[in-house]
Amino acid sequence: MTDADSQITPNSVVSLRPINKDNLWSVLKLKVAPAQEGFVASNAVSLAQAHFNKDAWYRAIYADETAVGFLMLSDDPVTPEYFLWRLMIAEPFQGNGFGRRAIDALVDYVKTRPGATELLVSHSEGEGNPGPFYQSYGFQYTGQVLEGELVMSLPLLANVAAQTVHPVAAQPLTHVVLFKLKDRSPDNLERTAAVLRSLDGTINVLRHIEVGVNVVPSARAYDVALITRFDSLADMEAYQVHPRHQEVLAFMREQTDTAAAVDYNTL
Repeated sequence: MTDADSQITPNSVVSLRPINKDNLWSVLKLKVAPAQEGFVASNAVSLAQAHFNKDAWYRAIYADETAVGFLMLSDDPVTPEYFLWRLMIAEPFQGNGFGRRAIDALVDYVKTRPGATELLVSHSEGEGNPGPFYQSYGFQYTGQVLEGELVMSLPLLANVAAQTVHPVAAQPLTHVVLFKLKDRSPDNLERTAAVLRSLDGTINVLRHIEVGVNVVPSARAYDVALITRFDSLADMEAYQVHPRHQEVLAFMREQTDTAAAVDYNTL
């Protein structure tokens, strides 16, 4: 343990920081207690998975200036779905509340993401599993099982509702999504655009929809643009969970290679 490590206290400032060549080794050498190894992959495995998954958003957890853990989110604004994929606090630093405060910071981030209404997590069963920790934070079991693990959800709708009283959140909202497709043939581009246009007139809070297919190919270009407008942030959230929108999202998940989204208040 270094001098900096020994100065860490439960009152140390917790932050989430990008991982780069300067702090990579500090993250790789972090280990959980031996009894916990069956519940969380090593950070080396997590980083390898992150580099082969376009939705991975990962950060080192710091207490003051010392790396104490690792966190990874599956950040999918197209679905939209936000899943706490990996969370670990190294054994020497456990018991200080750092995991809870790391989730606080993660929740703040997820609230900024398009259509975020809940944060999901899952865990395997067995003695010493992290379920009680997540329950103490506010996660609730959904009854679902994913790849043998129990799924839990932390609702964020109450946070969204609180935000809607703010004047900015009550203003009209424009929601833009850009898609790069797996199959970029002209026929598939037009078919995909037609499916998106089929949302028109099917969801009462959807005030305007515009769909365009890119006509100027370039390395940075996306294939299809979806522009939708709503009277408020709350209406956009209702649109995100509407059954008709979910049907189209299921189709788009199969078609999409990458996507980007922008939400802004319409003046």
